[in-house]
Amino acid sequence: MIHAGELVTCAGRGGTAEEELEVVEDGALLVAKGKVVWTGTTRQLLQKNLGKAKKSIDAQGSLVTPGFVDPHTHLVYAGSREDELERKAAGESYISILAGGGGILRTVRETRASSAAALASESVGRLSQLMKNGVTTAEVKTGYGLDLAGETKMLAAIRRLGRVSPVELIPTFLGLHARPPEFRDSKEYADHVTRDILPAVAAERDRPTFSDCFCEAGVFSAAECSAYLRASRSLGFRLKIHADEFAESGGAGVAAELGCVSADHLGRSDISGARAMANQGVTAVLLPGTSLYSSIPYADARGIIAAGCRVALGTDLSPNSWVESPQFVMSLACTGMRMTPAQTLLGFTKHAAAAVARSDIGVLAEGSQADFVIHGVPGYRFIPYRVGGSYVLSVFKRGRLVYDSGES
Repeated sequence: MIHAGELVTCAGRGGTAEEELEVVEDGALLVAKGKVVWTGTTRQLLQKNLGKAKKSIDAQGSLVTPGFVDPHTHLVYAGSREDELERKAAGESYISILAGGGGILRTVRETRASSAAALASESVGRLSQLMKNGVTTAEVKTGYGLDLAGETKMLAAIRRLGRVSPVELIPTFLGLHARPPEFRDSKEYADHVTRDILPAVAAERDRPTFSDCFCEAGVFSAAECSAYLRASRSLGFRLKIHADEFAESGGAGVAAELGCVSADHLGRSDISGARAMANQGVTAVLLPGTSLYSSIPYADARGIIAAGCRVALGTDLSPNSWVESPQFVMSLACTGMRMTPAQTLLGFTKHAAAAVARSDIGVLAEGSQADFVIHGVPGYRFIPYRVGGSYVLSVFKRGRLVYDSGES
């Protein structure tokens, strides 16, 4: 691949986000067997005596970045909740809707009534839209079954999606997402999941990578989540946690104490929690699209970064916040959380890869997967700036073209 107006490798070293991006003007990329083997300038590449490539791509001055990594999605579900947007506009909160049997519990009813094949069929369009917006790897959570049959059905649907889509899917078992109505209280349900469901999921042949929980006032307490995550760790899962979305619940502290790979949301986390996370290498995954949909404060991104925490971004694609555009989320991160364009791009590439415990994606460096995107803009600052159109020209996964807009 030659003549990238800007080739952003996200493989740089330095104290600033701009240095970490490593922008190569008139950049070039050499790929063999699905992996990156060299990056540099087009001039440097043309001076090499490498023989004729099997395929040559001229980016014609366009921006080239690593493929986007979406580290937080709930993209597998049945039904929709478009009326809840009106209810929120009228003043109802996410938590009050949930307490009345709506929100997650409504999606649980519809997901339980659907088959694995139907769930995959309903979700494939959402996944395709992510890919068209440059996503080459996505984490996908369960959590809309809330019983063993429903959760394993969701995992089966995720596996089906992985077989039909070129997007690489990373499954997460979200064991504690909400309390189903057949249980009296959150502790009774948390104990049931920890004792009965978690070991069964761990015993699956194609088991999920991560185990996750929703640590939030009125949902699951820090103590309940801590016990669940400890049991998850003992069964070999990597750990994630939804933390402090609506209120400071101690979730960031739990993430630091247990060494979670990521803590997500963090809208109301105390800055001391971010410092503790930074000390333990926990990645903060911020979800500004969810703040927009739920009319709640944005996370203190600048404070979390100043505390030394690595910050990733995710779409949180779900029936609560149906967001399929990393570009839109990056724009919200700039305008709502005062992140810089460089920080937001790292948030969907290198730092997002860290949030799913991967170092071979989210960067374009020797030995990494050749996942890259050609954008119809000249530089990375345009991604959060020019929002609302379709500016991804082509998407490559392991060096193979998986999406072409037809405009390149």
